Amino acid sequence: MSMLSRIADSLFWIARYMERAEDTARILDVNYHMLLEQSQQTIRLRWEPLVHMTGEQEEFFKLYQVANTQTVFEFLAFDERNPNSILQCIFHARENARTIRDRISREMWQDINSLYHSVSHFRAEEELAVGPHRFCDTIRSGCHRFHGVSDDTLPHDEGWQFLQMGRALERADMTARIVDVEYHNLVERVSPGEQPDNHQWMAVLKSVAAYEIYRRQYHSRIDPERVAEMLILHPQHPRSIRFNVQTVQTALRAISGAGVGYYANEAERLAGRLMTGLAYDRIEDIFARGLHPFLTDVQKTSRQIGHQIAKTYFYYATVA
Repeated sequence: MSMLSRIADSLFWIARYMERAEDTARILDVNYHMLLEQSQQTIRLRWEPLVHMTGEQEEFFKLYQVANTQTVFEFLAFDERNPNSILQCIFHARENARTIRDRISREMWQDINSLYHSVSHFRAEEELAVGPHRFCDTIRSGCHRFHGVSDDTLPHDEGWQFLQMGRALERADMTARIVDVEYHNLVERVSPGEQPDNHQWMAVLKSVAAYEIYRRQYHSRIDPERVAEMLILHPQHPRSIRFNVQTVQTALRAISGAGVGYYANEAERLAGRLMTGLAYDRIEDIFARGLHPFLTDVQKTSRQIGHQIAKTYFYYATVA
């Protein structure tokens, strides 16, 4: 690999931070609007899972006593004490881009710098007063635009592969968290014989931009097991776990030059092992072994892959 480790590292983390910001904005926006139509009891029950989806529950409850509209939105969107809040993710992405301005396109820098300055003017209390859609839409649109600009202006070489890898690894991990948390709350905790809440499952699908494709594919009411199947095993949906693990594997092979059926480093071995299960397992197999253990293993393996990518290409260990 000819690319300097510092540049590869920055590109990988730009993609991860941008994806983390977009994912958080999406779940905040979708769930906020869904909760407008729910009872106060449901609202109290629905905000805490958002914190669990981001993996920041321990830090959240050090800072706040209760999970409600104000505390969760402030923590996930604006709080500087949360290293993975949306604003902090955009800040870190911009800082990584700033250190390699000479190695990315001018359009990429202008785009990420413009997004940073735009979101810096938002204030939590003002956005809560009008609803978070304006803020969240700015984040989503800015992240989509950045990836489009990157694809169109950055050579599709090793650097671009690290962007793809970082984005896909972050997506796979977040989708696993969403399915794990939501399936537990919406299926495993309901009374026997109780019908699934279509409205809340619709929000789950919208949280990962999968509602329209679900309707086109299944032509039926929302079924939790089919939702899990789509978000875990769908080979073409850009936010499914399988699709993103495949993207990580493809990028790793493109960088190392390893052929199909071989691996050049531990990150490739882990990605290949995970991909094999996703390619050949059926959703019934996953449920038979246990959905939660399976998704926990996906998250654990994603962290290990991130650690091994850093160890192999960045010359130091990092925590995803």
